[in-house]
Amino acid sequence: MVKVEACISGDIPDQAMENAREAFEGAADTIELCSAMEDDGLTPPVESIAAARAAFPRNGLMVMIRPRAGDFVYSENEIREMEASIASAVVEGADGVVFGVISEKGLIDEKGLQRLIQKSQSKGVSTTFHRAFDLLEDRFEGLDMLIDYGVDRILTSGVTWGRSGGALEGKETLKALVEVADGRIEIVIGGSVSPRNAQEIVSSFGQFSGPVSLHAHSGVQENGATAKSKVQALVQAANS
Repeated sequence: MVKVEACISGDIPDQAMENAREAFEGAADTIELCSAMEDDGLTPPVESIAAARAAFPRNGLMVMIRPRAGDFVYSENEIREMEASIASAVVEGADGVVFGVISEKGLIDEKGLQRLIQKSQSKGVSTTFHRAFDLLEDRFEGLDMLIDYGVDRILTSGVTWGRSGGALEGKETLKALVEVADGRIEIVIGGSVSPRNAQEIVSSFGQFSGPVSLHAHSGVQENGATAKSKVQALVQAANS
């Protein structure tokens, strides 16, 4: 079974609650809560995390941990801020956190990664390495490293971050990642995913083992908000 994750906006609590409720009623397996989607998602306010938790009562509330827009190269102070944000998210009921840290050389920032994983694991929440993964020159080397460090999930489109195209265009790379992962880590597929293309994306993998999820933001929206009907349609398309 292919799971579905709805990426929802939560700049303010009411928005977070309504979007989370629509995702829950649409049977999304998980939600990724972000603020500032115009900046590709930042850490949401703690009030929004609490509101989303109230509206999404099952396990699966993932919270973005990203302190600013721009690149994913973070200073010591920013890593400390991210550690504090993880702790705050857990207090408000997060089941998992989503982050990505890259070095100035374009490699995974191993020291920063280790600190964020340790903070997350000490709080008992799962970890997702977000689409900073799509900046890596060698995704397969990065995949093995993230597995070795104990990351639970990777969000990827198969297309280099910042270039045009989404999961449909990156499906060959995604297929290879799913095969190499071989169930050792969950591959979360994002990038212009919608009910219209979900079946084509999933079928392109052929037979595969291990956990795979489809992650959608605008693809499950109506009039700029998460819509139950669109989430339901994606769930159906992902498993048809």
